[in-house]
Amino acid sequence: MAMTFFQRIESKVIGRILCASDATVTRMTEPRWEVDGKPLDRRTQYMFRVGRIVERSMPSLTADAARRYYARLNRVLEAEPPAIDRATDRTIAMRSGDRPARAYYPAQPSSRDQVLPGLVYIHGGGFTIGSLETHDTLCRRICATARCVVVSIDYRLAPEHPFPAAVEDCDDAYRWVVAHAAELGIRPDRIAIGGDSAGGNLAAVVSFLARDRGGPLPYAQLLIYPGTGSVDHAGRTKSELQTGYGLDAKTSRWFFENYVGQGDGEDPLAAPLYLESHAGLPPAIVVTAQFDLLCGEGREYAEKLRAAGVPVVHQHVPDLPHGFGTMSILPRAREAIADFATALAETFHRGTPSLRSS
Repeated sequence: MAMTFFQRIESKVIGRILCASDATVTRMTEPRWEVDGKPLDRRTQYMFRVGRIVERSMPSLTADAARRYYARLNRVLEAEPPAIDRATDRTIAMRSGDRPARAYYPAQPSSRDQVLPGLVYIHGGGFTIGSLETHDTLCRRICATARCVVVSIDYRLAPEHPFPAAVEDCDDAYRWVVAHAAELGIRPDRIAIGGDSAGGNLAAVVSFLARDRGGPLPYAQLLIYPGTGSVDHAGRTKSELQTGYGLDAKTSRWFFENYVGQGDGEDPLAAPLYLESHAGLPPAIVVTAQFDLLCGEGREYAEKLRAAGVPVVHQHVPDLPHGFGTMSILPRAREAIADFATALAETFHRGTPSLRSS
């Protein structure tokens, strides 16, 4: 969706503020913010500091207002994406009705004729916010770096459509992409699934649903700072992470309560950490961030997969917060995005991800 004139002006003004000189950033980021002795990236700390002027508490907003706020925030925190060949809007038939999707194709020789690997991408947003538009830049970055078709899918959001609506839509979307791989120009034996935050949760859930019905399994899982546990997971009680880094404890609880309500917060369909068995799941690239309320459960999920014999590459980002995938105005965020997209490329094109495990 094209930005209006005023949105472009707003984005440029805030972009200039966030692109302040190194001397300004250094002056305004002392003392350094740390978690477990690891310092936050300076420009990210500067962003959080200046951003407090306009910061809003999502739980104080209606769901619609929170979605508008998040969309506006994303517009000003994203840098210009790399060039790709094209992005094509699609419609996917689901049990809940037809829903929009967008397919991204990388810029490379013969890309219009070559059959490429594919990634079904599920946007984050706590099951409550987020859209194809908020994650458009991230999908373009993954598409360009991983050299794959990215099919970004839309799904019903809570609280209007609580659990398991999102699970049903994402599972339907994955199955639709598998069935229409030839039409999409995707290799049917190279279809991965991925997402960030709530989208990482849903990607993990779709993966075990595919396993449990006998396939076809995703070729790989790309789980970017995924929420895999319940709202009461021990990792979410870490005192240093309760406020200050974007996703705070109050917002995390609001998201989860919007989605699950009075249901079982440890139902594996809502929290895949609690699966009885993680054996037989697709190889996974799990990305965690030090300054993230969900870091602990992401680490634990990677460990559970590995213990169950699933090939896992765990990329831990020691100096960034939750949500960095949609903060590409930050140079360090762009580096981290390139890292996990490169791991996906290597998984597709060589068969094994090669990011350094941690």
